[in-house]
Amino acid sequence: MRHSLSPDLDGTAVAAAARQPVKATSRVSRLCEVMDLMLDSVGDPLALESLAASASYSSFHFDRIFRELTGFSAVDYQRKRRLRRAAHLLRHEPDVAVVRIAQDCGFPSNAAFAKAFKQQFAMSAKAWRDGGWRAYMDQQVGRESDVSFFVAEPDKLDVILAPYIAPEPGSIARRIAVRSLPAVTLRYQRFFGQSGAALSIACNGFIGDRESIDGAPCGTPFYGVFDEDPGFTGEREYCYDFGVTGVEVADPNLGMRVLPAGDYATLDFHAEWPRFRSMYEDWLDKQTVWRLDSTRPHIQAVQRDAAGQWQGWLALPVKRR
Repeated sequence: MRHSLSPDLDGTAVAAAARQPVKATSRVSRLCEVMDLMLDSVGDPLALESLAASASYSSFHFDRIFRELTGFSAVDYQRKRRLRRAAHLLRHEPDVAVVRIAQDCGFPSNAAFAKAFKQQFAMSAKAWRDGGWRAYMDQQVGRESDVSFFVAEPDKLDVILAPYIAPEPGSIARRIAVRSLPAVTLRYQRFFGQSGAALSIACNGFIGDRESIDGAPCGTPFYGVFDEDPGFTGEREYCYDFGVTGVEVADPNLGMRVLPAGDYATLDFHAEWPRFRSMYEDWLDKQTVWRLDSTRPHIQAVQRDAAGQWQGWLALPVKRR
């Protein structure tokens, strides 16, 4: 289900639209598992028949239902994910040859990859690696690409809708610490095709449900999870999980996933909403020790303090160069 929201929508309209998430019914849960399989196997050939069988559908019904959920055929969706993974690696793995990236992302030849990449991003892989990714992120995706603002209340949409302003050089970098985070098991809701204000209000609604229905107390941690580079994924293709841990959840339709342990560059915050983009530009892009690890997700943890204000951290998965 997709929602395209204009910046001039008021809070009531946004909230009404955002309260229509993709519900994790049995059918949708199976499709979500297939989507996760596609991400985990981005470099492997996955036949439509095999994907359909993993979801217990015939090929015809699987492709039809997949289109209803995502707006894309399963084959096209996997192709787009492969290309976004390649774009991600081209930016963050400058010492890896383009032909190796093409192979690792499941393309049978460099020529096939070059053609598909140019169709998707309107430039060559070399041009992308040389800095074209920045123009694409700014012009094609824009500020809606940043998912850091997902729990703002309807009366605070101006924070979400404000244009991105680069931080004072060094102001974010000095606050970042690389930590080894443990694995966390979530009960989660998947939101597909939503971003910006709609996603923020939908996730705020999820928090409200856990507090009112499941009795989640103040201080309960909630987690937002994004498995791809937020800067390269348009609204139609957003696949975003938002979940809770440490709470007995009554809703049987919520999915379950484990956030992987490992090293993460973390940015603590309190009563503010820093963006992932600022972490990239003020810290990661200038790193000589760490680089992004594309095999693990971006994570944000949030919780209310005793005064009801939001606090938490952003986390970028990293590995040593």
